[in-house]
Amino acid sequence: MKLFGVDVGTTGMKMGVYRTEGDSLNLVGQFSREYEVNVYNNGLFGDIEQEKWQRAFAEGCRELRDLMADVDVITLAGTTPGMSAMDRDGNALYPAILMLDQRSRVQAQRIIKTIGIKTLLEETGNMPVAGGCSLASILWIKDNHPDIFDKVHKFGHTNTFMARWLTGKFAIDPSSASLMALYNTVKNDLTWNEDIAGAFGLTPDHLPQLIPSHESPGRVMSTLASEFGLKKEPPVVIGGNDAVLAAYSLGIKDPGDVINVNGTCEITLVCLPKCYSSPKYNVRAHVLPDRWLTLYVMNAGGKAFEWFRSVFCSEMEADEFYDSFVPKAVDTWLERESKVTYVPFLMGSRYSQEPLKAEFLGLTTETSREELLTALVRGLCEYQREHLEEIGIKAPLDRVIPVTGGAANPALIRAKKKWMRNCDYIQEEQSSMRGAAMLGKKYLEEIQ
Repeated sequence: MKLFGVDVGTTGMKMGVYRTEGDSLNLVGQFSREYEVNVYNNGLFGDIEQEKWQRAFAEGCRELRDLMADVDVITLAGTTPGMSAMDRDGNALYPAILMLDQRSRVQAQRIIKTIGIKTLLEETGNMPVAGGCSLASILWIKDNHPDIFDKVHKFGHTNTFMARWLTGKFAIDPSSASLMALYNTVKNDLTWNEDIAGAFGLTPDHLPQLIPSHESPGRVMSTLASEFGLKKEPPVVIGGNDAVLAAYSLGIKDPGDVINVNGTCEITLVCLPKCYSSPKYNVRAHVLPDRWLTLYVMNAGGKAFEWFRSVFCSEMEADEFYDSFVPKAVDTWLERESKVTYVPFLMGSRYSQEPLKAEFLGLTTETSREELLTALVRGLCEYQREHLEEIGIKAPLDRVIPVTGGAANPALIRAKKKWMRNCDYIQEEQSSMRGAAMLGKKYLEEIQ
């Protein structure tokens, strides 16, 4: 079998072709491409034109054309929400609203006031917040662009848009739907919450079909298959949230298993035997039955390092900054006392109704940029430590934490061991893409 995993990330796309050999998956070709995200209105708005996803996908298929002809299945992993308002033909009516977005605070508060936080946590598993809650973004469009709202056929997420484009069918999976404030995450029974939807003038007809992560809404349409060199017109498996698929690829399946994902955002996920809801973190349905995952997000993880380089180390190329400056700074200050601290909300907080900001505190004339960088690292680690300490009371944590994502490196892992949790860390690569391929394999095995 030949499996095509597509990871539509926040700031770039990764695509990989895998070949099965027994129970193993071997990566035989890969492609990656970055794209620009729109951050504007004093950092409160964060979105992206869906055409950038389409262009990156098409370019990847061209780069991998020698491997595309006999691809048996395509599976999607995606940044969520990537909330997309689409017409009947799947055309985007507005840029995809990302989890970085903070524009819908008023709408998020309206949801809480209308439904009540107790009901929201008991049914949807999550507290609505700007950016991370699709219902809040939907209501923002309704309030600010009623002309667009009236044209919408379906509201969906990243994988909804991509699946509609490729197959002509609207669909979404539970791991992607979990944070919409419209999915029954606690029951995880593939149903929309009609009472909550109805309270805001919505019905399930406004939303895509819910299907399990390892199932497919349809095959690639013939015209696109021909364009992309896909001779088999393969089925498209709906897949799911990129962080959840990263966890899936690394065997995060038992209560207390932990994974730390370091991309544009830094995310720590803990596997749960039931949906332990809290206003302090998100919960997503796993792609596995009877399992949930906490989702504790720092909006500016890797993004904070990019910002630091652009402001304090602009004379350095990326390789010099990450391969030399960061390790030297961290190792210099790892065992030294520093009074400099970093408040890490450079791109706000997913769990606050207030527009939190980042701060460096305790600076003197002797403070160096190396000490500032280490304070930034420590602040990010301590933020994740708070979640592990809280959730560890409900689900005893494993002593090994896989670390994945392009923003992870050995120096930062040493910092995590000191300031996040003293345990063993194992660095992994390309796991969301691989998790998507694994779901494709599962789909093919079940239909045979």
